[in-house]
Amino acid sequence: MKKMEDPGVTKSGEETEELAFQLFKKFGAGKLWLLYGDLGAGKTTFVKGLGRALGIPKAKIKSPTFTFVSEFENLIHYDLYRLEKSDESISELLREHLKTDKTIVIEWPELMEHELLIPHIKIRFTHLGKDKREIKITPHLF
Repeated sequence: MKKMEDPGVTKSGEETEELAFQLFKKFGAGKLWLLYGDLGAGKTTFVKGLGRALGIPKAKIKSPTFTFVSEFENLIHYDLYRLEKSDESISELLREHLKTDKTIVIEWPELMEHELLIPHIKIRFTHLGKDKREIKITPHLF
């Protein structure tokens, strides 16, 4: 695996999951992960790798696009794709979740990131064609 500061390129969903697994081992549980990228860029596949690191079968992790959030014992997975503007009920739920020691992952965090003035890890996904993805990791440790 390349250094965290370098962009990585994965060539399959399995490699994207493995990268997430390795990053989880580096950064540990209880972190906030913000995932950016277009549809199909590999964000949910990455979450499956984080889930595997937490002992959650990947078949259980699906994009919660129609419910905004899926909760597991030690992982909270937000997908804010359909969110058109800031939503106070989602903001309140997120504030409550941030008080826990669970790992929190937010896909499409753009509308909420101004509220997240705590240490987090930003990951940007760029689809390069077929199964290739460029993944840039930036820890924000204030």
